[in-house]
Amino acid sequence: MKRAIENRLGFVIGDIARRYGVIYDQRAKQEIELTRAQCRLLVYMTAYGEMRQTDLATLADVTPMTVARMIDRMEAAGWVKRQADPADRRALLVSMTDKADDRLDAALKLGDDLTARITEGFSSEEVATLLSMLKRVRANLAACGEVDVSEEG
Repeated sequence: MKRAIENRLGFVIGDIARRYGVIYDQRAKQEIELTRAQCRLLVYMTAYGEMRQTDLATLADVTPMTVARMIDRMEAAGWVKRQADPADRRALLVSMTDKADDRLDAALKLGDDLTARITEGFSSEEVATLLSMLKRVRANLAACGEVDVSEEG
């Protein structure tokens, strides 16, 4: 039996996020030599500063092993660097390099361009209202106690 899904909020939000991610990832790989996932890590680092890999994994909502592999590749390419955490010698702190900082503006611009395209035909007030409403949805999700959702991102 067919079921209507176009008016189900969770489906629509998930579909938008998936499609946005695919398009962003394609463009990011071509234009700035980073993946969407790598761009997200850089955005978290620029918002929160140097941090432990485990904290980065929590923010990105991926396993610590996944972040470790991503950081391995990013470090080899010169995007990030690791150093021992002075507070815990077992932990590593990850920070962006100047190379990544220079490329971050391009990553953010790519997101801005894609946002402009997907909100084409919307007034600036409509875009502000949409963003405000989505932030409220995010806050309500955080209040459910299932996930820790930060204000950034």
